[in-house]
Amino acid sequence: MRRFGNVEGGASESSGAPGSSGAHGLGRGRRGASARWGRSRAKTVAGSALLWAWGFCCYLSPALIPQPNEGGASVGLEFGYFASQAAVVLFALVVALWARRWRIVVRKPAFLVAAAVASLSVVVLAAAVRAGAFPVIVVCGVVDGFCISLLGAAWGARYSLGARDMRPLVVMSFLVAYLLYLLVAHAPAPWSAAAVCALPLASWALWMSDASARHELSAEVFPERGADASAMPGELAAGSWEARVLPWRAIGVLVLAAFVGNLMASAVMGRGYAGADSLFFGGIVVCACIATMSLVPLTADRNVLSVESVYRITLTFTAVGLVAIMVFGAEGIPVGGALVSGSAFYLQVLVFLVITQSTQEEGLSPLLSFSVGQALISGVVFAGNVLGKQVFSLFGSGEFVLDAVCGAGLLALFFMLVARASRAGGAASPATPAGAARLGGEGPSDTASDEDAVRERADRFAQRCGLTKRETEVFGYLARGRSLPYIADALFVTTGTVKTHTVHIYRKLQVNSKQELMDLFEAEA
Repeated sequence: MRRFGNVEGGASESSGAPGSSGAHGLGRGRRGASARWGRSRAKTVAGSALLWAWGFCCYLSPALIPQPNEGGASVGLEFGYFASQAAVVLFALVVALWARRWRIVVRKPAFLVAAAVASLSVVVLAAAVRAGAFPVIVVCGVVDGFCISLLGAAWGARYSLGARDMRPLVVMSFLVAYLLYLLVAHAPAPWSAAAVCALPLASWALWMSDASARHELSAEVFPERGADASAMPGELAAGSWEARVLPWRAIGVLVLAAFVGNLMASAVMGRGYAGADSLFFGGIVVCACIATMSLVPLTADRNVLSVESVYRITLTFTAVGLVAIMVFGAEGIPVGGALVSGSAFYLQVLVFLVITQSTQEEGLSPLLSFSVGQALISGVVFAGNVLGKQVFSLFGSGEFVLDAVCGAGLLALFFMLVARASRAGGAASPATPAGAARLGGEGPSDTASDEDAVRERADRFAQRCGLTKRETEVFGYLARGRSLPYIADALFVTTGTVKTHTVHIYRKLQVNSKQELMDLFEAEA
């Protein structure tokens, strides 16, 4: 059975080249693995950035679509955008309901079809805007929502299969996407339209190139005895389908803050769509600044990713933008609106980041976790924008209404920040046994003896359950509460390989999540 080398870092799973031995062969193997890993990271960042940039350019940049109407009148593009966000939510519901009864298998041609349809929809969308064909615009939005959900989950799977140092790459991919948007949006009209059409296909090409260079997508991964290779779930669908293990509290705080930001940005934009391009351009610049600020501590300590600190910075940008609008009125809308919209965009990035971390550590199916994550983001965008458009229709368009909306937004952000800080402080005070050991509550010898005792119990339990030698090693780490990236680093393999063994362990023990596995181990060991 053919196996590719480890491209995620650490020791190579494949042997050296024929004739190589000793330190020279090992050195060349490590250099080769490092080079392959570097190319894989570059493809991952570039390919996913192309997909994110397509979403920004296609619907959130009206300058790319010829607008027959002047004077701020709607061209109907927002209807396609809202339809695409609703389709993302519908896609997640279909996936979750379908998986309850049938096994989901996503074959590689499906990704090419999704990329091709997304590229073609740009041409159809532009023609529909010129003709004022609102039904066609809505249909394009629905189709794009389904296609981008599938492609987004594919890139999410790629990030979740890596080690812990993949997480900063998530932020970097969005930063590159913002820069791509700025380049494409200011290119001449024929070239910008051609670039937008090419983005999904280019993203798919990089995804396929990266997938063919690693073993996670091969037929040997997630095997079932006697099953046909075409029935393999692959890296996108394999894993636990228990959405309840997602960190809903952390995600909920981010989603609520993003909802407030989108509501404020939509209210500031007004009922028309003419100001979307300028506000979105400023928001992209603000979002790029926050992303750059986030990458500084990430590169300083690659093992620690403080979403909490970035969350506070993002809320601060939002608050400054709302205050600017309240103080300067209509003159403060360009700057204040850019700060608010840019912060709302980056809160969506943080949701994607939290989903990536949870998928890594819990062994979730990327198709489920990233579909849910994208649905939450799209639902917030849809609800925030729709409700924001109704503010002036219900309460008038005076400056007092705008001030009241901004003031309400400031109060909501303040209470969310206080609640988040108090929850984090309360959660940090009681130390777990492992945490107490690190802080000096227990001696190193006590901790080591406890680790050995748990390992011995895990070995006996694994033997009774008929686990293989490698599965027993993985189970020993799982029993001690280790995450999948930690186990991958300890065993010098990829996170995808550890996930393979974890899925096999779940299937043999008839459990669906890490928590169920721990409960079974504590009850029977």
